[in-house]
Amino acid sequence: MQDLLITISVVFALAVATTGAVAFVAVRSVRRRYRAARERVRSLRVPPAPVTAATLTSPAWWTAQNRRHRMWRAVSSAEHAVGLARRSDVPVGDLPALTTQLTSAARGVDAVLRASAHGGTLRTEDRAACDQVVEAATDIHRAALSSLRLAQADTEPLLSAVQIEVAALAAGVRAATR
Repeated sequence: MQDLLITISVVFALAVATTGAVAFVAVRSVRRRYRAARERVRSLRVPPAPVTAATLTSPAWWTAQNRRHRMWRAVSSAEHAVGLARRSDVPVGDLPALTTQLTSAARGVDAVLRASAHGGTLRTEDRAACDQVVEAATDIHRAALSSLRLAQADTEPLLSAVQIEVAALAAGVRAATR
């Protein structure tokens, strides 16, 4: 009996020591990661409050953000429509390649809009470039939808064939049950 108590005591002491060691290593790891994250945050260059406040209250900044949002919404819509058309196995021609080029052009225009928003002025050329990207995205979206609608027109003969078959089957079932 005494040997059993000694064995239990030794196992308990080892369990306490192991738990303590694991807790010590875990606490050190968490503290090290916390300090590293805190240093990364400190190293970020945050603009002074007056610059940030001036940017947020600037009408040019808000105009640029509105144009950027409208442009990316149009580009995303075009990408989505082309992707759906492609997955639906309808003719898409060069629309996927054009969509890729459009996205690349939109990134360039977006960079210019972001840079000009901080400067406080949005030039006419920048507005025109944004409008051209939106117009091209709208054209691509329309073309993809037209292609999808043509595929939808192929369903008319199928629907009439299904209706005829369902009516024939119903008539056959009625005749068999009489």
